[in-house]
Amino acid sequence: MHWIEDDFEFGFWTLNRTYNRLFREARGELLVSLQDWVYVGPDGLKKFWDNYQAVGPKALISGVGDQYEKVDKWGKPEIKIWSDPRHTEKYGSFYECMPSDIEWNWAMFPRVAVFEAGGMDEKLDFLGFGGDQLQMGERLDMMGYKSYLDQTNESFTIRHDRSDYNGQANWDENHILFNGEYDKRKLELIETGEWPVLHYLKKDDII
Repeated sequence: MHWIEDDFEFGFWTLNRTYNRLFREARGELLVSLQDWVYVGPDGLKKFWDNYQAVGPKALISGVGDQYEKVDKWGKPEIKIWSDPRHTEKYGSFYECMPSDIEWNWAMFPRVAVFEAGGMDEKLDFLGFGGDQLQMGERLDMMGYKSYLDQTNESFTIRHDRSDYNGQANWDENHILFNGEYDKRKLELIETGEWPVLHYLKKDDII
C-alpha cells in the first residue's frame, strides 16, 4: 500500500484515518468491515452478497452478534457475557433498520458509497472514541442509502481490553456519543452544509 505521509500519533485514536487509507487501496464492488476480535460463520460473506443482490446497490447490511468471555481449545467461543440488543425476531430474519443499528464490527457496504460520501470524517479521531460508522451511516442515509440487519448472519466477539490508547484515559469518558462531541460535530456539519470530503476519496476518482 502507498500510504499518505501523515502523522498518526495524534488524536484519541486513528480509526477514521486508517479506514480512509484502506478505502483508497480497496478494490471490488463491496467492502466488508470486520473488527473487535470477531469470529464469523463460513457462510457470512455469502449472506451479505445474497442480501445485497436482493435489495439493490444502495444498501448497508450488518449482522448481529453476542460477546463471549473466551474461546475453548478448539477455537469455539464460550461463556456468553453480553447479548446484542439488536437480536430480535419481531421483524423477521432480514429487514430495514435505522442507520444507528449498523455495526461495523461485521458489516458490508458498496465501495462506491464511501466515495460518494467523501470518506470518513477524520476530525472524529480528535474528538474522542467511537461514532465512526454512525456518522457515515447517517450521511449515507441522507443520500438515499438504506440500512438492513440480517439476524441470521451472526458474529461472535471475544472480550478484549479497552486499554488507554495514545495515553488517553477512560474509553467511556472519552466516547464521543457520551461526551457530547458527536452531536456537536453533527450540528456543525449540518449548519455549514459542508461535509468533509477527502481529496483522494471523491466519486469522480473511483477506480
